[in-house]
Amino acid sequence: MKNKIKDILVQDPFVEFYPEPHKYYDLKRKCYVARSVSDVVKTSDFVSKNMEQAAKRGTAIHEAVQIWCETKDKTLALAYAKEYKQWVQQLINYRMWDTWDCVANELRMVDRKRDIAGSLDAVLQHKETGVLCLADFKTQVKYRKKNHRLQIGGYVSLLNQNYPDITLFTCRVIYITPDGIKTQEYNPAECMYDYESARTIYLNKQLQYKKGLHNTRVNPIL
Repeated sequence: MKNKIKDILVQDPFVEFYPEPHKYYDLKRKCYVARSVSDVVKTSDFVSKNMEQAAKRGTAIHEAVQIWCETKDKTLALAYAKEYKQWVQQLINYRMWDTWDCVANELRMVDRKRDIAGSLDAVLQHKETGVLCLADFKTQVKYRKKNHRLQIGGYVSLLNQNYPDITLFTCRVIYITPDGIKTQEYNPAECMYDYESARTIYLNKQLQYKKGLHNTRVNPIL
């Protein structure tokens, strides 16, 4: 069963991601993807220094976690973690791995109909039952529960479009802190419904904005 899931969850070879300027490129259409899941669900363009530091920390920890998920090489993963070794160590030692395996990670996906891309952190599979869990890693200095329903829904939507044979049992946000791990469960169907509702609102606003620009050019204000 595990090998079968891995055979299904194969990375789309036509999707590339460039960290700077945080853009996805679609080799099929030979162009950048217009927007990401994060663009669709974000509530503000404001970026503070704390947010920049959190993004830097998140990138370093995600890279270390990806290496560990793929190789199970603890030494290598901790070397990549650098000053965040304690954080990654907490995840590696977490009891969840007694019952779950990682069958896919950093899976890049595209909704080519709506020109939206995103990367899920991991898909986990239960060792006994075989059920699947979409996992998203979050880093925090101190644990504080947040609502990630829309973002999770975006990944569920992309997963359903790109891998229709996959059925998720649950979605899980895994909060990584220097002091330990906390998790938060989400219902896949409910997350996807909320995301697709938000996506419709976002795309309608984009359409109205483009219409407004067009009208301004056709009928300039004198």
